[in-house]
Amino acid sequence: MGEIVRVEARALAPDVARFRYTARSDEVVTTTTLVRVTDTDGTTGVGAYDSDSFGDHDRAPIETLRPIVPRLIGLDAEDRDHVAALLTEDGTSPFPPAVRSTIDVALWDLAARRRGEPLRSTLGGPPDATRLPSYASVPLLDDESAYLDSIEQLTAAGFAAVKLHAWGVPERDAALVRSVRAAFPDLALMHDAEGRYHSDGAELVARVCADAGARWFEAPLPDFDLDGFRRLRRTVPGVPLLAAGDAIWDHRLVADALRDPPWDAVRFDVSFAGGPTAATALMAVAADAGLDVELISYGHTVIQAANLHTALAFGRTTYFEQAVPPEPFEHGVRRPIRTGQDGLVHAPEGPGLGVELDDRAIDDATIALVAASA
Repeated sequence: MGEIVRVEARALAPDVARFRYTARSDEVVTTTTLVRVTDTDGTTGVGAYDSDSFGDHDRAPIETLRPIVPRLIGLDAEDRDHVAALLTEDGTSPFPPAVRSTIDVALWDLAARRRGEPLRSTLGGPPDATRLPSYASVPLLDDESAYLDSIEQLTAAGFAAVKLHAWGVPERDAALVRSVRAAFPDLALMHDAEGRYHSDGAELVARVCADAGARWFEAPLPDFDLDGFRRLRRTVPGVPLLAAGDAIWDHRLVADALRDPPWDAVRFDVSFAGGPTAATALMAVAADAGLDVELISYGHTVIQAANLHTALAFGRTTYFEQAVPPEPFEHGVRRPIRTGQDGLVHAPEGPGLGVELDDRAIDDATIALVAASA
C-alpha cells in the first residue's frame, strides 16, 4: 500500500461568466477548491468542491484545509476509513463535509487509478454502466421569451430534459412553467425554486408543476423545513418533491427524516456530503427507503465526474445535471463532460475519475495554495 507523500490544495478563481439563480440574489461567485494527493508510487488522485459566495471569492475552504494537509503526509492512501476518522475526530470535527469531500474524492480517484479501472468499478458498479440521460440546468434568464429561445436551442442540441431556475416569485414562476410546457409538450421538465417560496407559493407552483406533468419540483421550501415538505406532499401529491440537497448530508439524519418521507427522492452532491465514502452510506439509506437519489452534478468537471461515477456505480440516479452554459465549469481540464446529441452523458474514459487537468490553466486560476510533502 502506498503512503501519501504529497498533498496540494488550491483555490481556483478563473475569469468566467457568472449567473443568478433567482431574482432575489446577486450573481454567484464560484470558487473551486482543488486537492491533489500523491502516493509513494507517484500516482495522483484529484478531488474538488465548488463554494458559492457573493461579491468576492471564498477562501474559507482553502484555509480550512491549511491545518489538515500536513496531517495527511505518511498516511496509507488506501486506508480511507482511517483518514475519514482523522478528519471527523470521531464526530466532533469542525471541518465541514464539503472540505473533507475534496480529500475523500482524491483518495478514491487515486485508488481507482492504481487499479487501472474507472472509479465506478472501484465503487462496485457494473461494467456496462457508462451513461445517463442528461438534463440542462438553466440559470435565471431575463424573461419568458429568453427561456423559450434557450430551450429551443437546447433541444436542438439534443437535450430531452430541462430544469428551470426562475425568479423566486411564485406567480411569475408558475406562468413560466405553463409557457414552457405549452411550447414543449414532450420535454421532461423540472423546476428548482432554490428554497425561495413560503407555503402558499410552494403550493401554487406545485399545482402548476403537477398539471404540467413535471418530472420533479425541486426546493420549493428550505431544506430544513421537513414538515413543510411533508405537508406539501400530502396537499399536492401529483408532482415529485425534492430538496435542494444543500443542507442535510449525514446518512443518519437522512434515515431519520425518511421515517416519514418529506421527499420523493433523496438529493445530495458527492462533493458536499463527504465524498464517495459518505455517498455509499447515503445511497444505502435511500435504497432501504425504496427511493432514487437524484445527485447534484452542477459544478466543476472534477465534481461532475465524481457524481457521475457514483451515480453509475449505484444505479439509483435517473438524470445527470448538466450546467448550461457549461464552459464556466470546465476551467483547467482538457476533456470536459458534455451531453451529446442523443441526450446522454458518458463517463470519462480512463482510470479513476478520468479527468485530465491542464496544469498551466490551473496555475493561472490559482489564488491560494497549500501544500505539504514528505
